[in-house]
Parts: sequence; C-alpha cells; structure tokens
Amino acid sequence: MRHEVPAARVYEMAATKEFQEQKCRDAGATCFVVTVTERDAGATVVTRRTLPTAGFPALLHRFVPTGVTSTETITWAAAGPGGARIADLAVAFHGLPAALHGQIRLLPDGRDRATIVVDAEFRAHVPVIGRKVEGFAAPIILGVIDAEERTGRAWAAAGGW
Repeated sequence: MRHEVPAARVYEMAATKEFQEQKCRDAGATCFVVTVTERDAGATVVTRRTLPTAGFPALLHRFVPTGVTSTETITWAAAGPGGARIADLAVAFHGLPAALHGQIRLLPDGRDRATIVVDAEFRAHVPVIGRKVEGFAAPIILGVIDAEERTGRAWAAAGGW
C-alpha cells in the first residue's frame, strides 16, 4: 500500500480509533469494537469485527454460515531511524481453526510518501481440506486489505487526522 502522506501521518491514522472504525465500516463489518492503547512511543490496536459471509464459497459457509468474527491485534513499535515502524500482526478467527500472523512495515518513501508492506501467513488447521480453505480465504483476506487501503486514501484526502 502506498500513501501520499508522510509515514508519521500514516502511523497517526493507523493508531486512531476513528480510522479503525471507518475501516470496519468500509469493509462491510456488521458490528465492531476497537481499542487503541498507546505505550512506549507505539500503540496496540485491537479490533474485533464481524463480517458477513454473503458471497463466500460453500465450503467456507459450512464453518461460518452467518458471519465471520475475528480479533485483529496490531502492536506498533516506536519509530526507528528515519521514521520507519514495524508492527506485529495477529488475527484470530472465532469459531474457526484458523489464524493469520505476520508483520506490517511502515516505510518512509521520500519526504511526503509512505509505503506499508504486509507480510503475513494465513493457516487453516482443518484436516484434509485445510489447504483448500486457505485458497478460498486468500482473496477474501486480500479484499479486506484492499478495503483498508481505500479507507486510508480517503481518510488522507479528507484530512481525517
């Protein structure tokens, strides 16, 4: 994801409860709760949300017929030299034997731009069909990330800080 604002502003946005709530609305969450706890020049953002499963493949509907609830925890470290930040990312899917773990890197890209790189692995711990579940879930997860990017661009354009 690339943003046409400095990395410090992107972090400020990402660590704001209001932005996280807008991100949930834009992704189509039917309900959500967000907490942001600042600590040691960083922050922990915890978002619990339920997304509808309309349009999910039948195989996934067996596991989540009415909606998928997840808790996303993003733990941002203090800014490093040059303003770069790293966050640990963990997503637990309630009622599903699946999880996503990884890292988010927020990198200055010149003076007035920033790039966010998400490096994460989704695993479904379902005997025999786990890989198939992962394959079906991948585009859904990428869709949520794309929605977040659109929300970030709109937030920055509107001066939502």
